[in-house]
Amino acid sequence: MSTSPTSARRLEAVQSSVFALLARRLEGYTGKRYPFHLGDNVVPPPEAARWENVVSDQLGSPYRYGHPHGHVDLREAIAEKVRTFNRQEGVGPEHVQVSVGATGGLTVAWSALFDPGDEVLLLAPYWPLIRGISHCTGVVPVDVPFYQKLLDEPDSDPGELIRPYLTKRTRAIYLITPNNPTGQVLTREQLEAIAAIAHEHNLWVISDEAYEAYVYEGVHQSIATFEGMSERTVSVYTFSKTYAMAGVRVGYLVGPEHAIDPIRRASTHMIYNTAQACQTMALQALQTGRDHVEQTRQRYKANALLVAEGLEARFVPAQGGAYVFVDLRAYGEDAMPVLERAADRGVTLAPGVIFGQGFEGYGRFCYTAVDEDTLREGIDIFNDVLLRG
Repeated sequence: MSTSPTSARRLEAVQSSVFALLARRLEGYTGKRYPFHLGDNVVPPPEAARWENVVSDQLGSPYRYGHPHGHVDLREAIAEKVRTFNRQEGVGPEHVQVSVGATGGLTVAWSALFDPGDEVLLLAPYWPLIRGISHCTGVVPVDVPFYQKLLDEPDSDPGELIRPYLTKRTRAIYLITPNNPTGQVLTREQLEAIAAIAHEHNLWVISDEAYEAYVYEGVHQSIATFEGMSERTVSVYTFSKTYAMAGVRVGYLVGPEHAIDPIRRASTHMIYNTAQACQTMALQALQTGRDHVEQTRQRYKANALLVAEGLEARFVPAQGGAYVFVDLRAYGEDAMPVLERAADRGVTLAPGVIFGQGFEGYGRFCYTAVDEDTLREGIDIFNDVLLRG
């Protein structure tokens, strides 16, 4: 009797969809939807970066292969942005790798910097796909209760939160600021504590700065600018959030040459190049989108305030980013019954369980994906769901 070949065992731990837990609940629902589960943008991209306005062959024919590192014009523009906005001195195009979104960039970085069996500390709660990326590349993800702990106990020492999870196999710390899903912006002191651990144990720091442009309280700081950190930090950025270009799929990695070199080799063999036309849109966004970014920041700040004042649940108001992390444990240790009742009325939050171990009683609420009226309506419906228990 013949048998079929099997798939990789490491994929058994990877979900097909991070939102699948509620997808079936929406089957057959025909009313208005309030998609607070998805980290999308209600605003369009900067006008010059929209598909209908882009000169698609500006960086070369969109039908031919592009440079696997990213077009030099785009990499030079990115380097200038990183030097001025992120204050990373000395960054040039040789320190930049253009990627297929931040997701593609992180996947390539995991493949280039870590061997199967290496451990990466995921400061939790975290962006859900990073755990799947770890499993896909054979890396061992280690959950470190961190952001919510700092919010619940502000006097906690960030370094001491991390230290118990260090082993001989630890190779890196993955952090997100502004954080997805809590909306927390790490302070300089908190980042310095993370940097100290990285120095002490000779670790990489992978700094996910997808929401760098959207800070409402405090100041966004890139950990690579701290003393001695530029040589051990790979910073990850994306046009998906800053310029509302999620469907264009352009991101980029910035790091020292001894990190970017293997990242480039891995990217060449895994992806080859990001689409030329998409890189053109990204370049146009960088060149023309400064006012657009500030206007969008103000709009999302207003949305964050609306949620802070209107959502009748337990959460810490967002300091930045696109989300709040709603604590629903007053309704049971598992938030799914509440989230299912909300979904029955068209309101969807992302289940907390996908953001790390121990967050089954939470839900992530995104306030950047819908217009203000829809946001208000959705908040009212969710409040009513909570009121009814």
